[in-house]
Amino acid sequence: MRIQSDMKINKQNGFTLIELMVAMVIGMIVLLGLVSLFTNVSVLNKAQTGLSILQENGRYAISRLKQDIESAGQKHCASVALPTAFITNWDQGYEMKPWYVASDVNFALSNATNGLPTYAQIRLDSIADVNQLSDTALAPGFTAYPLDSSFFLRGHECNDTACTPAVTSIGSDQAASFRTLGVDTGDRLPFTDIITMRYLTGGTQVTGIAGNVATTTDTIPSTNTGNALIADCNVALVTPATWAANAVTTTNVLPAFAVSSDTAVYSMDQDFKTISYFVGVDDDEIRDDDRVIPSLYRSENGVTQQIVEGVERFDVFYLAQLQTGVVVRLTADQVQSVSGGGDLNNDGAIDGDLGCTLPATIPDFVGFHMPNDPGCLWRSIYAVELYLLLNTVNDSSNLDNDSYIYSVDQATPQDPSDGMLTGLPAERMYRREFSAIVPIRNYTL
Repeated sequence: MRIQSDMKINKQNGFTLIELMVAMVIGMIVLLGLVSLFTNVSVLNKAQTGLSILQENGRYAISRLKQDIESAGQKHCASVALPTAFITNWDQGYEMKPWYVASDVNFALSNATNGLPTYAQIRLDSIADVNQLSDTALAPGFTAYPLDSSFFLRGHECNDTACTPAVTSIGSDQAASFRTLGVDTGDRLPFTDIITMRYLTGGTQVTGIAGNVATTTDTIPSTNTGNALIADCNVALVTPATWAANAVTTTNVLPAFAVSSDTAVYSMDQDFKTISYFVGVDDDEIRDDDRVIPSLYRSENGVTQQIVEGVERFDVFYLAQLQTGVVVRLTADQVQSVSGGGDLNNDGAIDGDLGCTLPATIPDFVGFHMPNDPGCLWRSIYAVELYLLLNTVNDSSNLDNDSYIYSVDQATPQDPSDGMLTGLPAERMYRREFSAIVPIRNYTL
């Protein structure tokens, strides 16, 4: 018997070599596209993150600087006080009395006041001459001395070796740790300026004065220590004191304050603020190499705090009024260099623009003015012009020559790969300038 098989043999089909090669090419193209897309997204995200940090740091730095500068020179009651004699004698602040400081006050004992002049450093100008420069030290018999308002705002123009005026000069913030100039960790960045402002905050209302004791209704903060400032709208005295819950006992007999109006007592340790800004250099703690990050620092009564990272430049200009009323834009060293003024040739006219406005005579120092020695123009600062150059802190660009404009140097784009003025490496970062003009609210001549 014959058996016929209907079984069929299945034919095996596959890709040809050409088909495989085409598929591989298409796969590689898709893969390269995905890699390129991922790379571009990563680069874009890095750039956006860096620029976001840069923008926020710049905004915050300007706002903190603006807040402190606007308060510079803030004193008790008012910045301009009416005279006690005749209202018609009021001359736009010229009659405002300076603070008086008892001769036994030692400003160096407090971080808040370290840098203010001592009794031995005070000089006055006799009205008998016309040069407006200091003539003599205070006589030993005086129990107090006037504090020049020029010490409430100071600046320092710095290069890569030093600052002018020096950071150790009278009026500088000598409690702040300004560091040594350099680009290593713990240094202060070269070619960046320093600005210092002083102002008064807080205070406790005084309800009675008897001899050398000032009493208050409200409880005095337990943190109040050191020298006391007692002031009304016309007279202010800084004197050593001891503090209690509702009384301050001074080492000097207090003058006749107008307790019924607005008299208050302040701790020169707590309520008096000395604020300084500078740019320091810090180690990049995230990376293990020697990379450093420049940061803006704020020192308050000797306590230093980092404000923002990535600040490569900090330049300050001052809008100052000269003796003829002309307002000029100066750097700190230029402000410090101005002195004298008046009519030296006795022709009945001020000799020229360059010079300080003649201060009023000092009520308790008959025959004397505050002198117009170098630095007198710090009394006449109308506004402060700020410039900061910030970077993205970390690498955010694919290029090390991403150009930037810093108008203090020039109005055209600069190539960071040509070398940064401060000596820091360019790296792969974006850079932007931030600027502001801040008026001095408490302007007093």
